[in-house]
Amino acid sequence: MSHVLIVGSSSTIATALAQKLSDRDRVFGLTRTPKSSAGGWENIATDYSESSLEQIADRLQTDCGSLDLVISCVGVLHDAIVSPEKRLSHICAAGLQHYFYVNTIIPALLIKYFSPLLPRDRPSQFAILSAKVGSIGDNFLGGWYGYRSSKAALNMTVKTAAIELARTHKQTCIVAIHPGTTESPLSAPFTQRLSADRLYSPHVTAQRILEVISGLDASESGNFFNWNGDRLPW
Repeated sequence: MSHVLIVGSSSTIATALAQKLSDRDRVFGLTRTPKSSAGGWENIATDYSESSLEQIADRLQTDCGSLDLVISCVGVLHDAIVSPEKRLSHICAAGLQHYFYVNTIIPALLIKYFSPLLPRDRPSQFAILSAKVGSIGDNFLGGWYGYRSSKAALNMTVKTAAIELARTHKQTCIVAIHPGTTESPLSAPFTQRLSADRLYSPHVTAQRILEVISGLDASESGNFFNWNGDRLPW
C-alpha cells in the first residue's frame, strides 16, 4: 500500500482523485475547511500557514514514515477577493497578492515541507496542478494577469525544485500538470461557451491526471504537462 497526500482535498478534482486512489492506497487529504474523514481517506484541517504545514509533515512522518505520491490541487481563479482581470486597468495590488499567495506561495511551502517525506531509495512523484494559461509561450490572448502570472511563477518553482531534489531524491519526479477544463465551481463562470467535448467531468480529469503521473519517471522531473501527457511550453 502506497501513502498518498492530496492537498486541497475539498476541491472537485481532489475529491475525485481521492476516490480513485483510496481503493488501493492510504490517502491523506489536507483541506482548509474542517470536515470529517469520508470515502476511505483521512482529511486533515490546515490554514496552510508554515507552522501548520510543518506540524502536519511531522505528524505524517511519524504516522507513515514516507509519502509515495503528493498531489497539490490548491489554486484560485476567482473568489470573493479576486476575479480574472480583462485589462491592465483592472489590476490591483490586493488581487495580485491573493493570486500569488494561493497559486504560488502555498505550493512552494508544500514542496518545502513535504518533499523531505519522499523516499530516497525508490520512485516517487510530486504533482502540482497548474494551468495552461500560465504558459508564457502559449499566451496569445492576454488578460488574466494575476492568474497567468501566479501560475507561471508556480511553474518556475516546480522547475527549480526539481533541480534541487534531483541531488537528494534521484528517483523522484516533480511536475506541473494542466488538468483541462473541468466541471467545478472554479470553472463554472467561464464555461458557457465551451463545447461539451472541451469540458470534462471530475472523474475523467482525475483519471487523466493519474495516467500522466503513472507514465512519469525521474527523467521527466521539472517539466510541465498537459492532461493528455503532452509537454507544454514554458
